[in-house]
Amino acid sequence: MDGNTAVFLALIAPAWEQRKLGELFEESDERASDREILSVSVANGIYPASESDRETNPGASLANYKIVHFGDVVYNSMRMWQGAVDASRYDGIVSPAYVVARPNSEVYARFFARLLRQPMLLKQYQQVSQGNSKDTQVLKFDDFASIGISMPVSENEQRQIGGFFDRLDSLITLHQRKYCGVASWMLGVALVRLGSESDGAFGEMKHVLR
Repeated sequence: MDGNTAVFLALIAPAWEQRKLGELFEESDERASDREILSVSVANGIYPASESDRETNPGASLANYKIVHFGDVVYNSMRMWQGAVDASRYDGIVSPAYVVARPNSEVYARFFARLLRQPMLLKQYQQVSQGNSKDTQVLKFDDFASIGISMPVSENEQRQIGGFFDRLDSLITLHQRKYCGVASWMLGVALVRLGSESDGAFGEMKHVLR
């Protein structure tokens, strides 16, 4: 690549820069007990605890629960190395075991919801977490803040990248639901056909399906 080409590409390529997470987020420690309880999981990100199949009553006082605002980044301090982090689409409260990181004006939260789950960062979380084993490791905010990342300077580019992956997620979820529906229908058809050829268990299943 000659010098002119390199200059041209530098001019047309969106600028990215190296930053520390502590320059972009500050820990929030607001407390409340009268808001919707939120959960954070590796598979589902942040969601209302009432939508979970598990017991939603924490069985203890909610007085120390932390307030989460729409756009806050929340992570499970003991499961961050597995990717238990997301940018909240809800207002609510979370367990004191979670860390609430409030973004500054340079941050588009949905972009960071993706960035913070990248494998290279998961390894860094594990390296700086405090504890003797994976089951006891805790990622405190100060250690989270010390980690360096590469990000677009333009919030608009952050928004475009975050929006793209959110749409991709929705598309994947839609196709998974369609697949599950078709698979269930095919299984039912197969069992009915097998039941018509047998007087055994499949025959019983045929009557149940009808």
